[in-house]
Amino acid sequence: MIKWISTLAVAFFFSFSIFGQTHQPSLEDCKLMFQDYYYLKDWKKAQTNLEYIIENSPNEGEKYFIKGVKVYEFLMKDTDDATSKIAFQQKALDLYQLRLSIYGNSDKVQNQYLSSIYRYWISQPAKYDSLASLFQVRFDDNIETVSQSNLLAYFDVMRRAKKHKQSFDEELVLTNYDRIAEQIRLQGDQKGYMEKIDQMLLQSVDLNCDKVEEIYGQSVAEPNQAKRYLNMIFRMDCEVNDKAQEALSIVLEADPDYKLAMYAAKKATIDRRLGDAQKFLGIALQQATSSDQEGDVYMELAKTMTLKEKKQDAYKYAKQAIAKNNNKEAYKLIGNLYMSSFSECVGEKDIVARRAIFIAAYDKFKMINDEKNMAIAEAQFPTMEEIHFNRYELGQSLIVDCWFKEEVVVARRPVE
Repeated sequence: MIKWISTLAVAFFFSFSIFGQTHQPSLEDCKLMFQDYYYLKDWKKAQTNLEYIIENSPNEGEKYFIKGVKVYEFLMKDTDDATSKIAFQQKALDLYQLRLSIYGNSDKVQNQYLSSIYRYWISQPAKYDSLASLFQVRFDDNIETVSQSNLLAYFDVMRRAKKHKQSFDEELVLTNYDRIAEQIRLQGDQKGYMEKIDQMLLQSVDLNCDKVEEIYGQSVAEPNQAKRYLNMIFRMDCEVNDKAQEALSIVLEADPDYKLAMYAAKKATIDRRLGDAQKFLGIALQQATSSDQEGDVYMELAKTMTLKEKKQDAYKYAKQAIAKNNNKEAYKLIGNLYMSSFSECVGEKDIVARRAIFIAAYDKFKMINDEKNMAIAEAQFPTMEEIHFNRYELGQSLIVDCWFKEEVVVARRPVE
């Protein structure tokens, strides 16, 4: 354990006479007054009596140290003077040290102490080097006893040090990352600390895909390790190689997750690994817990089918996306499917029936007020001459008969 100062000069707190020489309260008086002023929230008077107790009888009871830190923290909040605030912070830290030297190296108290130092010093860049050293001592002494919130705090210190362009040992940070990741894996990560730590690592250390492979890709056989590897690959936009495919299979089999499956599917779509994208979207659909999530999955399936040039499947999924969450992107996708189908839908129809497909597309774009694509579709409407020559009338209903069937109202091309 950390070798705390074995003998603390308690008079450090009190280099002045607290009470007048003519009428000095007894220790018992001070104990009673401290309790009264503490519960009355008169922090200044509570401080006076607290410091007399600690100076004259530091073994009086651990409760005075516990409440004493709270007194100083309330005093910190009550002052806008930076010098006074720093003085109260130091008194609180001195109380922690004296408490540990008298009552033993409690893991709980040491975590509270480290957490307090972090809170007091994190806004002071000049303290970051000292703060990092204190964390390192605790890690080297017994990292197993460090709270997960303090493990996270360490990376916040590194992140801020990097932001302020302060030098630190990146290799040591990466070593600590491995140790911290192992501790959180063993203890369980109920509060999602590892994801936050991964993000802070990216902000602290200059990483590239090769380093990600070196740090995270050594072993992906265990689901938690595989998940961290994938998170970093996706964040760094690295290549989804064979190892990443293996990691995806391990993670999604062991712990199917909507968010990860969607991310993997989108990445696979960008990389034109459409079979993988479809597989991951199937997992995402099974894990979806709301209509909105289902709608988003169907939209991605529609995009995948479009890339696979399976228009009818794309149309079906886009319609399902609309039904689930009125996905605006789905209207645009359907409109574009119609626009791209002119050649295959020509058949033996007259020019008005042929160009009615653009009216159908226009109607979809209009649903989301997509003025750019509305104008493109409208420019392909039949002319008034074509409508008149083929014996149609404006406003007349007409069925578009292709791989889809849709009723439209005959409209004319705008006059230039």
